[in-house]
Amino acid sequence: MRVSALVLASVALASLVACPTPANSPTPAATPTPTPPVADEWRCGGDLVPPSGWQQETAFADATTPNARDEAANAATAKLTRRLCATAGGAACDSLAAHARLWKTGTNGKDVCAMAVIKAEELAEWRALSSTLTALDDRLGAAAGELLRGVAPSRRVAIDAVVDLGIPGGPRADWLRARMERFVGQRATLVDVPKRWAGDGVPDGVDVLLRASLVSRLEQGVATVESTWSARFRDGHKVASAPVAFPEQAAPRAPAQAAPPLAESSGLSARLDSDHGGGLCPREQTRLWVKSDTDAIVRVFDLYGAGEALLSHPTSGRPDAHLRAGQPISLAFEATPMPGSESERFLVLAAPSERALGRFASTKGECRVPADLARGLASGEAIPPGVKVATTGYRIVTGGSCPATSGPSMAVAEAVAALPLCPL
Repeated sequence: MRVSALVLASVALASLVACPTPANSPTPAATPTPTPPVADEWRCGGDLVPPSGWQQETAFADATTPNARDEAANAATAKLTRRLCATAGGAACDSLAAHARLWKTGTNGKDVCAMAVIKAEELAEWRALSSTLTALDDRLGAAAGELLRGVAPSRRVAIDAVVDLGIPGGPRADWLRARMERFVGQRATLVDVPKRWAGDGVPDGVDVLLRASLVSRLEQGVATVESTWSARFRDGHKVASAPVAFPEQAAPRAPAQAAPPLAESSGLSARLDSDHGGGLCPREQTRLWVKSDTDAIVRVFDLYGAGEALLSHPTSGRPDAHLRAGQPISLAFEATPMPGSESERFLVLAAPSERALGRFASTKGECRVPADLARGLASGEAIPPGVKVATTGYRIVTGGSCPATSGPSMAVAEAVAALPLCPL
């Protein structure tokens, strides 16, 4: 990331985080690779059983079929999966198939046979998880019904970024968002949030906007995630559903970093363009949009790492700090990973005059915020009284549609460290 453009826009400081496969996401069963059996190892006559504590199924393929052993192995896996998850559906069965493994292959001269097995302990774990996810989907379906009660199927509904531990996006947020989308799509027309929108009200092309936030807590000693969902309608009214909670172990891993909540002000909004529900791929180029209902003087800070911050706007390349009423501004930046951080937030401060910004009135140009003050901005303690506040952010995502990239950029870290401290 060019530091000059970043400070004009922002340095996206986030370390690469591998995006794990969710515990319940569809995982195609790996094609077994059987080893040729020893002569007369197994004559496919039912005289071979797996060790105690394993479930098994056997399947056959004509010996003249190309790749007959692979065909038999795949058929055995499918047969075993169907039997064990007969009361579950689609994705749940796919995840169970990932636990299946090939036990033996053999031949009777006419047919090739294969036995697939699943360990009893893994089956029990899968059944417990499947039950948990079924209950979660039931609650999400009920929440969608509460949020969209009376909404016609033709109405366009979008799910905005899901905020996980104070920051939008990430594997867990995306996993929950995808589950909710299924139930929203059953009740209304699901659409994407448009780009070039600053997060105020309901964007053009959308009739209802859904949002959610996730927090972690202990419930009777069990690590639990609680999600709260709300709907905002074009006429301005809002609806909230009952909280939807689920065990933390049922979802992808929790984010490594959390951000303390900040009380946001009405009439000021900020949002990132993102195709990932609040996450960005490494090196992805995007824009931060800021909008105010009234004329204001703004400062935009990039909060990153463990209590670090830099000024993103105004800078020498874009010195005008005025925000005109109803006219959004945008800041371009590139999500460049940096060691020590998997996410970042943007903090927007707005006041009617430079003087009303208090100690930040003279904060301009490419500069870093002193560490103690950066921590105060992140917690809200250093925000001057009477100043309006808006926040947004993202988590780095990898895999999926994200292109392969190199690791965290030390050059960016060095360039940021070389910036002068902000005048305060």
